[in-house]
Amino acid sequence: MAKREQTKGLKEHAKKRNQETIEKVNKAIDKLKRSKTKDVTFVAVAEEAGVAKATLYNNDCLKERIMSLRETSKGVPEDRVPKDELEKKNEKIKELYEEIKELKEDKQKLVEQLVEMEELKDENERLREEIERLKN
Repeated sequence: MAKREQTKGLKEHAKKRNQETIEKVNKAIDKLKRSKTKDVTFVAVAEEAGVAKATLYNNDCLKERIMSLRETSKGVPEDRVPKDELEKKNEKIKELYEEIKELKEDKQKLVEQLVEMEELKDENERLREEIERLKN
């Protein structure tokens, strides 16, 4: 039972650190987007967020976001893609990140409830056996 609690704690810590990293990277991306002097690149985002470039490449959501922002700033003339559309897309991305965060929290709560239910089931079985033993 202690092993289960240890792994549970480790998993929670890893999820928390991952979420914090994602938030740092998103803040760095937003800051770079507002910057007039720096472009959104993997190197710039990694430096701004204080994370390794590998972290950005290994997270598909972050990688895709940086690549799309890099392409919009480089390859597409501004008159072809209205700023409003880009802002709407970025807002939608933020909303989806928030929804993902909420869903992860809900999932964690459900897992905790399931573990608690299993523990109660085990305790119930143990108490039934104790009652049966005392009857005899």
